Amino acid sequence: MRIRRMRPEDLPAVMEIEALSLPTPWSEDVWRQELASPFGLYLVLEEGGRVRGQIGARRAADELHVTTLAVHPESRRRGYGRALLEAAVTEEHGIRRVLLEVRPSNAPARAFYAALGFRETGHRPRYYGDEDALLMTLDLPGDAAAPPAGA
Repeated sequence: MRIRRMRPEDLPAVMEIEALSLPTPWSEDVWRQELASPFGLYLVLEEGGRVRGQIGARRAADELHVTTLAVHPESRRRGYGRALLEAAVTEEHGIRRVLLEVRPSNAPARAFYAALGFRETGHRPRYYGDEDALLMTLDLPGDAAAPPAGA
């Protein structure tokens, strides 16, 4: 397993994973805009030379806002989501808090984030258009540059 920065040539695999994982995946145009932005952090996890997961995040002061996290269905429950989240936190030194939105109907994702120490801290009406979002927050302990305990 290897985690590295996402490149434009990763987009077909990344988009396939999103299509298998999310009801409204990003378009190729959105992905290309995000990769070109100096404000985003996009990482992929490779296994056997194949992209098996991805994470996207944006930093604002000492907070990291996770905008996308997905693992190929065949590669789930192997710690890849946890590894991607740890890598993003480690990459962005000085992070004290991690935020993300999740669909209330996505019980597996909510359980995954709760197991990592995230707690529900807010509600965003009609965030997904067809559904509200729960805001989940993870406050990082002490050394903000260190990955979350248990994550």
